[in-house]
Amino acid sequence: MLLGWRARIGQIRPATAIEGAEEWRSVAPTGVAFADARTIVPRVDAEGLRVMMAQVLEASRQLATAKVDLIVQCGAPGTFIPGVGTDKKVTDEITAETGVPAITMMQATVDALRAVGATSVAVGSIYTDEVNEALRVYLTALGFEVAAVEGLQMTDPYEASVHDADSAYRLGRRLHKAAPDADALLISCGTYRTFEVLPYLEMDTGRPVVTSNQASLWAALRHLGLRDEIPQLGRLGRTV
Repeated sequence: MLLGWRARIGQIRPATAIEGAEEWRSVAPTGVAFADARTIVPRVDAEGLRVMMAQVLEASRQLATAKVDLIVQCGAPGTFIPGVGTDKKVTDEITAETGVPAITMMQATVDALRAVGATSVAVGSIYTDEVNEALRVYLTALGFEVAAVEGLQMTDPYEASVHDADSAYRLGRRLHKAAPDADALLISCGTYRTFEVLPYLEMDTGRPVVTSNQASLWAALRHLGLRDEIPQLGRLGRTV
């Protein structure tokens, strides 16, 4: 039987980041397969992310040769730093280049926040204060109230790879303590592992949790018409 007989999803990820791709594979629904393409990210800052985004079309062309049904641009800061409207520009360019539909990790995150009914959000990330400020501006422009922000101040993209999922759990608990009335918690970074702790973080805070990697997988499946429930994705994984 052909791998990906229900769906073949292409993912463009930073070359340092195997964690996000492996999280997807660990919970993949039956009949769903993934093809990977990689980009170099010198630093997690504005200039480093411009370098990353300059490689997206070539990575998309590679994925198109695998006959994928959808291309997912992972690396949320690559579209939220330039601002609202960048996600559509990037997906339009990918589709024009390859003929394959595309979504971005950041747009998936926004769609996920809306799907869980969030209007206010406490934001945690691996990013520096400068990158987090760009994320705050982006979310605010889309109508979200950002009630709290905490970043782990990483600029080396590989550094997120060495953090176990309990790091994201602790970050989420701190966010909830800082903004207990926020509708949802958002943890941004596709390399930062979260799948192992998502249901527990939601249970222990009483809030839906949206993470970059969770939201982008959810959005990819829903975009392709797949309605599988995935308990490891928390409340979002049960949302159509």
